[in-house]
Amino acid sequence: MSTLNVHWRHTAFSHDAGMRTNEDAARMNTDAARTGVLSDEHQEVIDNCPVIVEDVTGRVYRAADLPPDTRVVVNDANHVADPIVEHAKRSGFEIVTNA
Repeated sequence: MSTLNVHWRHTAFSHDAGMRTNEDAARMNTDAARTGVLSDEHQEVIDNCPVIVEDVTGRVYRAADLPPDTRVVVNDANHVADPIVEHAKRSGFEIVTNA
């Protein structure tokens, strides 16, 4: 059982398919980034699959909850070989290093 500080980034997106002004479209072209903890110790861990707990909101994300092409970044290259990282990859998270 372990935890690891991470951040994740994905291209901004919107669930609605309505018409957008140029200003709306420009706002959607920026990347969204969040910080949190990758954990296999959280109470919402099911089937031993790790989750990410967002720092600001405390919201829990499983790999399937994240938008497509979301990359979870491990800032410290010394932790890339940690068992939790391999376990998260097998669970569907795309893990990359900041290096």
